[in-house]
Amino acid sequence: MVDNYFRNHYSKYDYEIRFDFITPLLNKEKIKFEDILDGTKNLEELIEREEINFIPLGLKINQHTNGNFKITYQDLDFNNITVGEAIPFLIALNSLLTYKPIITLSQIEEELENFIEKFRSYNK
Repeated sequence: MVDNYFRNHYSKYDYEIRFDFITPLLNKEKIKFEDILDGTKNLEELIEREEINFIPLGLKINQHTNGNFKITYQDLDFNNITVGEAIPFLIALNSLLTYKPIITLSQIEEELENFIEKFRSYNK
């Protein structure tokens, strides 16, 4: 979802954010369950080697009484993030935080609000 968001220019601004480890999976004509398992193993290896880290330092995650999350990073607050939205949201947040050239926090906030809006409309 995050790769698709940036790759297909659903983002408000144009970023060259790509997740190259997903490309072989996207190039397949038909995706099998085994392909997803292989992709999960590749992702696990990248996380273990700390080549992908989607938990930025200073991130706070609190659970609302309704079971959704409040995600806070510095001055940014995002409320009512569902369980299904949380991981893609954190990956998008970290991708924007580590993007070069540096993106302002206000632009990151704007982009993440757009990301959540697009993510929620995807299932409608």
